[in-house]
Amino acid sequence: MPRLQPTPRILAPDPRLARALWQWLALGALLLVLFPAARGYSAAVGWLPFWLLVAPGVSLCVLYRHRLRDRLAAARSRFLVPGSRRRRLLRRGQARRVGAGQARRTPLRAA
Repeated sequence: MPRLQPTPRILAPDPRLARALWQWLALGALLLVLFPAARGYSAAVGWLPFWLLVAPGVSLCVLYRHRLRDRLAAARSRFLVPGSRRRRLLRRGQARRVGAGQARRTPLRAA
């Protein structure tokens, strides 16, 4: 039976690829701001804002997905209710009515 190998350590992304994607994103944003024709559709390329902004942005998110996951987890834990407080709130049980016998003040009348 083969032995299971531990998962390899996550390596840092290639800095040349990261730099190229950041430059592509910056140049695309600059083109969209300066040239209104870059906000349209090209028959040869397609929807230009996708290729100038969305494609490099998604590529950067995929390239840095492990860092984004860790930062999102840290931010989520900072803003959510801590576990001990949540358990304390759940242990209180069902809310009880105050004066349950006095809830109906008008007598029922037969029709």
